[in-house]
Amino acid sequence: MRRTATLVASALVALAVVAGCSSSGAPSGGADAGAGRAAGGSIGDGYYPAAGNAGIDVTHYALAIRTSPPDPSIRATATLSITATARLRSFHLDFRGLTIDATQVDGRPAQTRRHGAELVIRPARVIPRGHAFTVRVRYHGAPHTVSDPSDPNLDIPLGWNRAANGDIWVVSEPVGAQTWYPANDHPADKATYSIRVDVPERLAVASNGHLTLGPVQSGRRVWRWEMAAPMASYLATVVIAPMREQTTASPAGTPIRNFFPTAGYDGNVRNFAVTGEVLDWFTTVFGPYPFAEYGAVVIDRDLGYALETQTMSIYGRDMLGTDPDGAMTLAHELAHQWFGDSVGIRRWSDIWLNEGFATYAQYLWQAHADPTFDLDQFMRNRRAESAADLHRPLDPGPTKEFTASVYVRGALALHALRLTVGDAKFFAILHAWTSEHRHATATTAQFVALAQRISGQPLGKFFAGWLRADAVPVLPSPTG
Repeated sequence: MRRTATLVASALVALAVVAGCSSSGAPSGGADAGAGRAAGGSIGDGYYPAAGNAGIDVTHYALAIRTSPPDPSIRATATLSITATARLRSFHLDFRGLTIDATQVDGRPAQTRRHGAELVIRPARVIPRGHAFTVRVRYHGAPHTVSDPSDPNLDIPLGWNRAANGDIWVVSEPVGAQTWYPANDHPADKATYSIRVDVPERLAVASNGHLTLGPVQSGRRVWRWEMAAPMASYLATVVIAPMREQTTASPAGTPIRNFFPTAGYDGNVRNFAVTGEVLDWFTTVFGPYPFAEYGAVVIDRDLGYALETQTMSIYGRDMLGTDPDGAMTLAHELAHQWFGDSVGIRRWSDIWLNEGFATYAQYLWQAHADPTFDLDQFMRNRRAESAADLHRPLDPGPTKEFTASVYVRGALALHALRLTVGDAKFFAILHAWTSEHRHATATTAQFVALAQRISGQPLGKFFAGWLRADAVPVLPSPTG
């Protein structure tokens, strides 16, 4: 994600010490569900203690939604394919506000009750550990957004956003998915998705993955989107608005599908013309593009942020700007497809693995696109200008997840690593990172271990200084 309020003012528009800081995986569930929360309780993330359920592993979400904007209401069915990671008398899904019509587990009616932001489900039979089962929830109502808990200074509504004219867009990082579908709402639990949206024919629907467009019937059309690669819940999106679709491809052949507001369509096409070039160049730096296609959707209003929703990044019209700012935002969100989307995080405290990497990637692109841009000098200037204001990027705290420290000091840490190990080993580390953890989740401890293995250097003190210490280290001199 790229946010105006925290980043433009600070940096982006101006252009086994760590082992144990992230869990090696979701904790295993307890033996039985209690009277309230599900077996194992939440996943146990210190930033969002109630998020997720340690007793379940969702493997697939099938979401079917019918809506008729500007009417704010939806009718929906969510069908979840789940494997029990604990013996379950009951379990919970993160789900806010909407009215439950019926719930089934493996085709049998199940009891439900609300417990805060959780939907607690008690199946007719105890579910054994290791058992694969299906949950179907029918629900309706007008979804509401939630306030972003990660930054009290920002007013970014999360989840199912709705404008007065009926336009809808979903941006969920970090905990907005639960506003529009029942979810195991934590990045540690990735799943594949089928998203089916039934809308009046005048509207277009952008979402994640591959599109199959249904015929117009009785003035309505069904848009079917399939995300075949695992995806974190916060990266799922739906955008419903009058839009025109643009299909193209990168020079190397990766399909690109964009959706732009009908008004201003031609200008958006020009703004995003460089997408394919950036995508193909990133494959030479980070390894193969991890998905079957890519795209962008532009919301016809100022948002103050852009978000790397998987294979379909979301932009407000205010985030496009003019070069180099617009190109840097585009490169940032595109880099997230490798760092954050394909290689996801297991705990929010490791957010620098997403944002620090995407920020450094946009600087790499600027250096490639502009031969006069001195990346090393730029990074030294950034450190000199910002060091006093940059706290640690690893485990920054739940209200500092998306501050400049995570983005800028995270990028500085990567530049320092490059200077320490040399270009050949640095880019070998990035290639190995995206390859070894493709479509999975990973931790800072794993990145440190990988960097040490490929570089052949002990890097514990290096990473402790750059990721954990209060003071920002001095950038090393370039190698060789």
